[in-house]
Amino acid sequence: MLTSADVLNQKFAATKFREGYDQDEVDDFLDRVVETLKEQEGAGRAAKPLTAWDVGQVRFQTTKWREGYDQQEVDAFLDRVREQLAVDAAPPSEPSPARQPSTAGLPAVSASALTAGLPAVSASALVLHLQTMRATRPLGAPDTISVRLPDGTLRPVTDLRNTADGIELVVG
Repeated sequence: MLTSADVLNQKFAATKFREGYDQDEVDDFLDRVVETLKEQEGAGRAAKPLTAWDVGQVRFQTTKWREGYDQQEVDAFLDRVREQLAVDAAPPSEPSPARQPSTAGLPAVSASALTAGLPAVSASALVLHLQTMRATRPLGAPDTISVRLPDGTLRPVTDLRNTADGIELVVG
């Protein structure tokens, strides 16, 4: 388990005359990680809490002629941070025959809604949400996508197709 103290005490090898991450940017980001972990530990409130997805998306400026942090060390540490945030964000596991994907933030779209002219989810919004859900799913959870049909049954997505109307999910 990674704690806020672990992040505060983390040291990275310095680079000089080879590419490394800008130290100020890395330090500023790690300050946000510390705030987030302290909030999860019950020892404060983060102004802008981070998610595992946020950690996976961060990009730092590189430097070659002034001192930076070793990129591989920083990346490996951020992988640990992301895993910790994903574990902390995961709901308690319940024994269940099929894992139900979260649809938080996505409008429910049924077959009748599509014919009624209600807005559908854009492909880019769906991809972004799927990436977030994949990054934050519990360790060991299946890497599958399922669709809940209007009758309440959960069906696995078996294929995707491009159509004139957009992207079609084919359920099994």
